[in-house]
Amino acid sequence: RLVALMLGRLRMNVNQAIDELLVLTDLLSFGASDGDTGREKNSNILRELLENMLQARGIALDTKMTENNSSSRTPKVVLYAAATANITHPHAFRTYLARGSNLDATVVEALCATMAIQSYFLPVKIGPPKRQISFVGGAIGANNPIRLLLEEAGNVYGKNRRVAQILSLGCGIPHVLSVGSYNKPDLDRTLREMAADCETVANELSARLLNIDVYVRLN
Repeated sequence: RLVALMLGRLRMNVNQAIDELLVLTDLLSFGASDGDTGREKNSNILRELLENMLQARGIALDTKMTENNSSSRTPKVVLYAAATANITHPHAFRTYLARGSNLDATVVEALCATMAIQSYFLPVKIGPPKRQISFVGGAIGANNPIRLLLEEAGNVYGKNRRVAQILSLGCGIPHVLSVGSYNKPDLDRTLREMAADCETVANELSARLLNIDVYVRLN
């Protein structure tokens, strides 16, 4: 999510994106017992780092996610996040104009929303006070958004256009989802892992594109 925006919206090169990610991961805490205090700390660190990243590139903090004056050659980036009111439905934050895009989020708001995984970050509220929407990271079943991106590409470029390449950074080596016992901590952990699962979509796509040199997963 963050990498997509770094490369596509902020026009960073790969080395710059890697450097920023390393700084971020060094500062964030992913302890299982940090509670709301840890989530609030992570949320503040994330927002501060994103703001510093924009300012270092001369980009105003109130810059909107959508580029109204973008050309056809400008890279198109879309990020997805789930609203707390319906965590099964992904909301799209686009850098380009599209029908149905009515939430005028800033770059920082969109990034914080799409990264607000409930275990590690607080929900992110976007919009005017009386019409705010609260977001909590990726929608259930859409933590790997490739299916959504293929549908989006069809809507933007046309259903008959050929996809040249699907590049997935991946989420590392997957582990088996299991429940060690029926106590609450184990069940909570399993439910969190199911919500964040990326492998179902990855395996489905690998099977569909087995004999086509289109899908590349790096990790």
